[in-house]
Parts: sequence; structure tokens; C-alpha cells
Amino acid sequence: MSAVLQVIAQRYRASRAGKRGSAVRDIIFTFHGLLKEAKCLSGPGRFEAIRDIETMEAKQILVIKRHRTDPTAMLEVRLPLEAAGALFDYLGESAPQKVREALAEIFRKALESPVPSQYRAGWETFCNELSVAAEVGNSIQPFDRAKQRQIEIILKALPSILAWEGESLMRFASTSIFSHSKLLESYRSPIEACLQRISGGSVTKLSDLGILDNERSFLIHGPIKLVYAEGEINLECLELPARIGVKDIRRAKLVTPAQRCLTVENAAMLNEIAKLRSGVILASSGSEGGYGNSATVEFLKNLPKNIELWHFGDSDPKGFDILRDLRQRTTRSIQSLHMSYRPSASSPPLSLEDGETIERLAISEFLTETEKDELKSLKASGSKGAFEQESLGKPKAVWPFY
Repeated sequence: MSAVLQVIAQRYRASRAGKRGSAVRDIIFTFHGLLKEAKCLSGPGRFEAIRDIETMEAKQILVIKRHRTDPTAMLEVRLPLEAAGALFDYLGESAPQKVREALAEIFRKALESPVPSQYRAGWETFCNELSVAAEVGNSIQPFDRAKQRQIEIILKALPSILAWEGESLMRFASTSIFSHSKLLESYRSPIEACLQRISGGSVTKLSDLGILDNERSFLIHGPIKLVYAEGEINLECLELPARIGVKDIRRAKLVTPAQRCLTVENAAMLNEIAKLRSGVILASSGSEGGYGNSATVEFLKNLPKNIELWHFGDSDPKGFDILRDLRQRTTRSIQSLHMSYRPSASSPPLSLEDGETIERLAISEFLTETEKDELKSLKASGSKGAFEQESLGKPKAVWPFY
């Protein structure tokens, strides 16, 4: 089969008739224009195109206008609107009208799903409005009509989300609802838009229903006590860093004799320094990717104001950006430690993204002029140098460790 029939079908899909089923004009091509669009103006492709067009003419699906003195010369090819269904049947594809009807049926079926009584009216309005919009070709935001499977998955999940009881982390809720730990986060934006519409604005976030963001946590070690009404945790007793969640940090009173707190970008380096029991409070800068999460930020904000804050990160553009982010979000003075450009013959080159980060940091109010000079050295060299913290070797037992 040549490409001409697909070109005709695609033109119909894109037309008002295909999108809304409300057009009155047939789909018309000049013969030359049709063959040109299908890339079969000459050779075997042209022969196959003519054969397919004539086959469709014989089946009364296409209408051909020919030269009045030369019946072999085609001038125009027309798809009557009433014949469009037959064309798609011949191609073995669903006609746009059938696709719209099938999509509308998905919303009509969802209408019968049980939802909590307080959301019943909103749910019925939501499903009815979207079924009508799907059938006539209007927008079905927040859904994408090209992603029918995703629509089915979300519609099936929404009743369970609306009926969620108690507080649970998103990963647990996702597994319970989808049998997949990450789908709820993946579909979060359209789901929250649906919830707002169904509830009339009373529910705007998953957390309004008790489905909470996955717990943020960080590593912490050193001479510090977390004091609670129920008791206290003395982290100085631990050999290695402990992982603490944001909720526990928020409700803790922090008691420490330490003069300094050092955030460390990489967990492996934090582990090495922790072994030294230096009397410095140590904390991971945040998530696995290095940027501070809410737990780290809350901890740094809640530390006594007389404690010096320092940050030890990689000396690549991202490392300096992590430092910038910590300063900006904690609004506290944080000094950098051992973050300088170290030349290396085997260094990876700076990427385009690295260059953009350097340009952005060069005008940031959250970096010192000394730190900006290090970034200039990075840019001038075209490479990251020996940027990883681990390249400094084993730390010494006393501050500042190198």
C-alpha cells in the first residue's frame, strides 16, 4: 500500500470533521499535490499511488476528477465526508469519530465508580463534562486525548484517592492504589488538577487527603542531642551517622557543645570524617543528588545561632550551586571548606550545562568573590579538575581535616 491513503487519512484527522465531526466540506487534494505530499511523484511509488487511488474509487470511497479530454489524467482527489469511515475501515484503523466516542465512553463508565458522598456531585459533573468534551473534540484538560491508557489509569485511581483514610507517604499510597511505587508521583499534576475540579477547590493537593510527600531525611553525626518531650537521643554515642527525618528534626530541641557544623555533599566522605570523632557536627547536604532537602534545611535553621556553619562540597559547578542553594534556603551564613579548583590531566571537560551554571553563579549574591574566582579558574581551564571531595585523600583527625 502506498503512502497516499495515509496522507488522506491524516488530513481528515487534522480537519474540523476529524476533530469535531461538524465540518461540511469534503477533503480535497490536487492530484499532483497529493503525490508530492506522499513523496511518490515518480517511479514505482507513483504507480502504486495511482493503483490505490483507483481501488478506492472503485469502492466508492474516493472521487476522482479527471481531465475532460484525457480520462487517464487525474486532476483532483476528493474524500467525501460520509466515506471517511470506510477509508479508515479499509486501512484497519479506528476512524476519528470512533476514537472520540471510545474516549467519551471511558468517562461515561467512570461515572458509575463509587466515590465518597461528599464528592459524588462533583464527580458526576466532572465525568459528564469530560465525556461531552471528548465526543465533540473539545479540550479534556487536564488529560491528553492522545494518552488514552493514562486517562483510564487515572480515572480508575481517583475514587481510591478521594476515599484515602489517614496519613501515608506517597510511595505507600502509590503501591496501594496502582501496585507501582512511583506512578502516583508521575501522574501527580493531572491528578491534583482533577481533585481540585471534582472537589470544587476544597482539595488542591494530595496532602489534603492525607497522601504526603515521601519523607525527607538526612545523615547526621557528632556531639548533639535531639531532645523531645518523650526523651532524648544522644548522637555522640553513635559510631557512624544516623538518618533522621524532617518531622523528627522539626519537633526536636537541638542541644550541643559544638562550635561548628559541617555539611558534606557526599555520604562516603561524611562517613570518613565521622570516624574521626572531631567534635564537629556533621550532616549530609541533602538528597542523593547533593542538593539540600527540607530535612537538612530545617536542621541548619534550627541550630543555635552561635554555631559556625560550613559546607564541604565537590569543587565543580554543581558543587558550588549546592552551596548557593543552602545559603539561599537557610538564610544563614555558611562558609565553604576546601572548595577550590584542583587541576588534573584526567579531568572531565565542562559540559554545556556546567557553563550555564557558571554564568548563573557568576552573578549570584549567594557566592563570595573568592568562590567566583574559583569558578573563573574552572571556566578558563575548560575542565572540572580533580573536583571530587574524595580526591583529597584521607582526612586528618582535627579541623579542617586537610
